[in-house]
Amino acid sequence: MASASTREAREKYELKQRAVKFYDENGVPKKMEEILNSMFYDNPDDVYGHLANYFAHFAKTPLISQVSSRHGFDSKGQTTVQTDMYCTVRNDKKLSASIVSSSTNSSLPENTKPEDREEEDKSREAAVEAAIALLNGDINTRLQGVDPGLQSDVDNILMKLYNELKAEEDERLAKEAAELAASGGDGGSPVKEEEASISGKKGGKSSAKDGGQTVQNKKKGGKSVTVVVVPDDPKEKLLPGAGSVCVASRAACTAAATVKDIPLYQHIAALRFGETPKDMRLPIPMVTVIQSGRSAPGKLNCVKEFMVVPKPGMPLSESLKYCQKIYNYVTKNFVTKSGMAAQYGNDIGALCPSYDKPEQGLDILQDAITSLELTPGEDFFIALNLAGKEIFDYEKGKYEVMGGQQKVPEDLVEFWVELLGRYPSVIAIIDPMRKQEKEHWMRLCDKISDRCLVIGNHAYPRPGLLLEEELTEEFKTSGIVLKLDQLNTVSDILDCAKKMEEADNQIVLTTCYGETTDTFLADMAVGMNARFFKIGAPVRGERIAQFNRLIQIENQLKLEGRLAYHGENVFPHIAPPPLPEPEEGEEVAQEEEKKEDKNKKK
Repeated sequence: MASASTREAREKYELKQRAVKFYDENGVPKKMEEILNSMFYDNPDDVYGHLANYFAHFAKTPLISQVSSRHGFDSKGQTTVQTDMYCTVRNDKKLSASIVSSSTNSSLPENTKPEDREEEDKSREAAVEAAIALLNGDINTRLQGVDPGLQSDVDNILMKLYNELKAEEDERLAKEAAELAASGGDGGSPVKEEEASISGKKGGKSSAKDGGQTVQNKKKGGKSVTVVVVPDDPKEKLLPGAGSVCVASRAACTAAATVKDIPLYQHIAALRFGETPKDMRLPIPMVTVIQSGRSAPGKLNCVKEFMVVPKPGMPLSESLKYCQKIYNYVTKNFVTKSGMAAQYGNDIGALCPSYDKPEQGLDILQDAITSLELTPGEDFFIALNLAGKEIFDYEKGKYEVMGGQQKVPEDLVEFWVELLGRYPSVIAIIDPMRKQEKEHWMRLCDKISDRCLVIGNHAYPRPGLLLEEELTEEFKTSGIVLKLDQLNTVSDILDCAKKMEEADNQIVLTTCYGETTDTFLADMAVGMNARFFKIGAPVRGERIAQFNRLIQIENQLKLEGRLAYHGENVFPHIAPPPLPEPEEGEEVAQEEEKKEDKNKKK
């Protein structure tokens, strides 16, 4: 009995010693003493809440424990990806983020017949299935145990996985091509019309110098002009399910803000600037009222979106009301002229009238602004999305600005200079032409950039690729449109914004087609200090959700005394790069050409 009692006492003593060691190693007695002493003087209303808040600071960093994905639906009723991210927070598994992504953007025009969309619908469905499989499989496995607050680490893991999958796919395709060649096949495949247009193979002679087409065009007066059509850059082929990268990146960013118990925009600001700025600026909304272009009725092709932009410094709660009133004024005007059907908008809520020339859209927006006792060009401005790439005729080397009216790049420059000269309220244009017309793009910038921003959208590759490129003097812009979708990660967007701001570019964050009521982008626009937020029309739930979130953030920052607005519009002049010095032989040839031209004129 004595030995059993002694053994039990020894075990209790050893257990007590282990407990003392455990608590000492974790600093529990010291921390308990500190909080109990200080709490007596603090005299909090909620004693246990005070204790919980104190000890929460010493808890382990929350880590990702699970990524769970399933089918969801976007604003168009299309299948998309809905993803939850769970984190282990103070020993409990908690839902920290729930993301519903926008669906894949369509490469087809909006007026495409339903039967022609079947192939793309199938492709999108396959992409959604592949994304869900990736999120529930490899992405879930690789992100487990990762701190969601380390955004760059999360995004590097995601891109490493994607690159591995891409390398495997490339290897498989190369092997199939080799086997086909060995069996006597040519290893080729029919070229689709879209691919032909991208590679410049829709007609015309190839230029040995730049791989483009040489097209003869006649200007007024019968003078023939040779236009070299430089092909578009090859379109990046993404793997099915590439959108899972963006979804997981967004989910991690949201989860990090949740576990830190801070607003999402504040967390994004810390990622962008290294710390949360004292004052935070709200973006200036770019609100689409009218959509035209090739997919809309009427002859007007050269303007895809007519947008209104409030002046810098106008509170969002005020400017968004004006945007709504401008939209209502235009709607009422259309209904009066064309009947009730004219009030219905497209997928982004924009009105789609039958316009034949750009002046029609510009005039009605200016009338709408004036009707509110505001001054166009002072209180409210206009921005135009020109989507130049969409109206380029690869066979003729011309831009079809209006039905039956085409212009070579040189004439297109003069067209926009003349039009914008008559409408000084236009302060921004997006993609006036293709990037391949560098010389004419820069000539346009030289003539208008000191009063109008020339912004690139499709002129640039996705942010991840743009970060690897070196910006040159041969092609410059006043701003860039950034979009968070597909293979774009949060880190890519933030790093690209920093790079372009250093190059004197204004940042425009845009929503996508097929959006959802997820308001991540509103927080991101604030957190990354984007100057403009291209939202779409001031109607439809998925767009209004962004408006409401911006107003909520504005109110929060105002209560905290941290609210700020962007300063006055600034238009840095963009000059073409200096011409290279001609060689001695070239100088003689140029002089001979000048003499010949003078003789012809005589």
